[in-house]
Amino acid sequence: MDTITHGVLGAAVAQSALSGRLPRRAGMIGAIGGMAADLDVFIYSFNDPTVGWTFHRHFTHSLIFIPVGGLIAALPFLLMKRFKDHKREVILAAVIGYATHGLLDAFTSYGTQLLWPFSNLRVAWDWIGIVDPVYTIPLWIGVIWTARTHRPKAVRVALLLSCLYICFGGWQRHRAIELQKDMAAMRGHKIEYSHVIPAPGWLMFWRSLYVSNGRLYADGIETRWFNSALALEGGSADLTTFDDLPASAKSNAEARRRFEVFNWFAGGLIAPVQATEEGANAYGDMRFTAAVESLTPLWGLQFDPASGASRRWAPATNQSRELGRSLRSLVLGDSRFKSPAELRAPTAQ
Repeated sequence: MDTITHGVLGAAVAQSALSGRLPRRAGMIGAIGGMAADLDVFIYSFNDPTVGWTFHRHFTHSLIFIPVGGLIAALPFLLMKRFKDHKREVILAAVIGYATHGLLDAFTSYGTQLLWPFSNLRVAWDWIGIVDPVYTIPLWIGVIWTARTHRPKAVRVALLLSCLYICFGGWQRHRAIELQKDMAAMRGHKIEYSHVIPAPGWLMFWRSLYVSNGRLYADGIETRWFNSALALEGGSADLTTFDDLPASAKSNAEARRRFEVFNWFAGGLIAPVQATEEGANAYGDMRFTAAVESLTPLWGLQFDPASGASRRWAPATNQSRELGRSLRSLVLGDSRFKSPAELRAPTAQ
């Protein structure tokens, strides 16, 4: 999730566990521990986009790295005189905060290598969006209240509410999956592989992706908290494999390596970008788009048809309009979403 939420969660668990043994500063140390794993964003290459895709949520987010990461996060505090009599508590607060980071990220859709170095599996449980104020705000309140009163009851209640909210996200995702199955059946499709991704917000909008007969289908799904699930039909595109790339790319060893990393990173959900001049020979990660039903990805790889060289691709058009519509939909709803019965109606006529 966003770095601020990681910090607040790290502060909350450290306060809950150590507010009596490390008054006042437990939350601050836990917050630093909770955010520290995202320092991996500085492992980046301007020339090779696969470096960022590989190393963000990599070893710093793994379960086995928690003690090391927590100790690193604790070091600045261990050097301060005010903590000379609380070194054990400082380390514990930082380690506890650090431990929350990878686990919380695993509940989102980006993919987190929790099991590194034993596996490069990108764990993504898809229960909550990467930004969700309904999750974050109660934690903020609990942390501030406990910091002022030095009583952990408020932050413990906030942690309980946050856990219940994530479980609610699992239920909302189940509702979205059921509607995805209904959509596929309505089209006469057999789902070979599927993915349902929460959009940023408060567990109301989901991006539905499924593969049938080598083609990728994208739809939007709305799961309002107290109403039936609705759907917005998107579009479809041919799923891309390495064999679909230009001949020059297939004969280029570096292009092959980059595509294999990209395919692993995107979970195989790669499709051609809309055939425009800036999108020629470009292939996108179809998990992430500005609008839940869109086929315009936020990033991808583009190959030079002559040399086979590749570079990072991003849409030339500004995506702020779609993002603005998504924000309005969270508050006001979106009349484009229909019930399965309404979607079937034109076919029945």
